[in-house]
Amino acid sequence: MVEAQINFPEELATNIRDGIKHGVSNEQMVKGMISIGNLMSKFVKPDSPEEALMGEIWKISTDEEKRMLAEIVFRLGKKYVQ
Repeated sequence: MVEAQINFPEELATNIRDGIKHGVSNEQMVKGMISIGNLMSKFVKPDSPEEALMGEIWKISTDEEKRMLAEIVFRLGKKYVQ
């Protein structure tokens, strides 16, 4: 069985569009990304070396650095929102 390739920036943009449609602020979305990052770093096993690296980076990051990473990911997604 072949899994469909997910385009991360497009999927992110879809979720951001949905959040905007439902009145979620940019700040709330960034906070949500931080919460999801925290959960994933504890409970999700990485599927690739890149995911493992991001998990390790997340685990050693300070709260300020995690926020910065979440804001960068959010900006990436916003770039694809139409």
